[in-house]
Amino acid sequence: MTKVLIFGAGAVGCVYGYILHKAGATVTAVCRTNYDAVKEEGIHIRSKIFGECHFNPTPTRTVAEAALNGPFDYIIVASKAFPGTAEMIREAVTPEHTTIVLAQNGIGIEEDYARLYPHDTIITGVVYLPVTQVEPGVVEMGPLERFEIGTYPAKASPAAKAQTQRLSELWKAGGATAPVFDDVQPVRWVKVAINASWNPICALTLCDDANYIRSSGKSEEMVRKIMFEVGRVATAEGYPDAITDEVIARDLERPRSRLATGGKEPSMLTDVRARRPIEVEAILGNTLRIAQRHNLSTPYIELLYTLAKARNYQLQPDDQWRDILFARVNGQK
Repeated sequence: MTKVLIFGAGAVGCVYGYILHKAGATVTAVCRTNYDAVKEEGIHIRSKIFGECHFNPTPTRTVAEAALNGPFDYIIVASKAFPGTAEMIREAVTPEHTTIVLAQNGIGIEEDYARLYPHDTIITGVVYLPVTQVEPGVVEMGPLERFEIGTYPAKASPAAKAQTQRLSELWKAGGATAPVFDDVQPVRWVKVAINASWNPICALTLCDDANYIRSSGKSEEMVRKIMFEVGRVATAEGYPDAITDEVIARDLERPRSRLATGGKEPSMLTDVRARRPIEVEAILGNTLRIAQRHNLSTPYIELLYTLAKARNYQLQPDDQWRDILFARVNGQK
């Protein structure tokens, strides 16, 4: 039987754990704030796709405790993509056996995992899953579910490609969708363009996407400029067709469609309201560093990065938030 570890049992991790459980896998989940609820009641999901769902993974407080249930065939990393996250799963990784699956935002996030786990297959994925953990162990899910996956690097071994296909088949067996891309980076760049524009704009203005659109006649044009700037970086990285005018126009249709019914709060805005750190480095910082490597000027990304860093600094000065996150995940005080 396939053994899976969910690292990051937030809303995304809970749903992905359910999908794999439904596919017949044995699921262990590293839980932090929801450990007691998951241990006592399991995980409840109210989904517009799957209906009312419930399952009981094996919850643990730490990775070290979870490792006792291994060796794991797959580790699904569904936590926020903060610096240092790759190190946190080390105790649960079995060299030449465990496949590491990144269900995280950002660009260039795979490099740390490839450096730390050179003998393990790495699958990187783009998550489209509107979910919220409304209380510990209880998740509400909207009418969309898609996990776009591929190996890292794209030119991986036949064995790594086979593991990726096997994961896609597990997703299908669980009633979900995980298409395999020969090179998943173009679709990752599209998601980064969306996140690098909407997430910091909404987090810094405290507007949901519809209210931001309403706020001025310049609002949509600013989103276009930021997404176009990300597109220039993607082009420099070898993906000139990732972020087109059509992609940008299609993305702007989403908030426009919500003007009458109410906007959506991107994850960064939700985190700011809850006084949690936001994913600055994975989304904005890495994009900016790639641009600098290619000697590209990206003033909009640089401005958003600087302001978002200041937002995080107010929440937890310097890098204390990373130390706090690491301590919580590993059961330290």
